[in-house]
This record gives sequence, C-alpha cells and structure tokens, in this order.
Amino acid sequence: MLTIEAVKIGGNLRRLREDRLLTQAELAERAGIALSSLVRIENDQVDPRFTSIRKLARALEVHPRALTGRPGDA
Repeated sequence: MLTIEAVKIGGNLRRLREDRLLTQAELAERAGIALSSLVRIENDQVDPRFTSIRKLARALEVHPRALTGRPGDA
C-alpha cells in the first residue's frame, strides 16, 4: 500500500516570501488565496493542496519543489 507523507512547507514558504520582501497579505493577493489560508500554511497548521502549492510557487516565481523540498533542493 502506498502512503503519502504530509508535506510541511511553512518554513520554506516563509523564507522565500521574506527573501522577496513580501508581506503575507501581498503574497496571498499575488497567489489568489485567502490571507488566513496563507497564515495557516506558513504555520504548518494545515496541509495545503497541490493547487495551493502551485499558486504560491507561481507567485514566488519558483518551482513547487522549492516549497516542498528541503532548503536548497530546488
């Protein structure tokens, strides 16, 4: 049986957002997601769907792997 381990992207997301000097509100707007959702994702309170990961990656101009992998993977 195949199991999928939950991906915790909060730390990567926060680092990439701060590197780009974006506020949470600015990134949420760019990505087209609710600010409250972004805050919960950054705090690893929810496991985001891939569609949210893809939206955030596009808004940050990175590959989704930059969010889901270890820092330095992508």
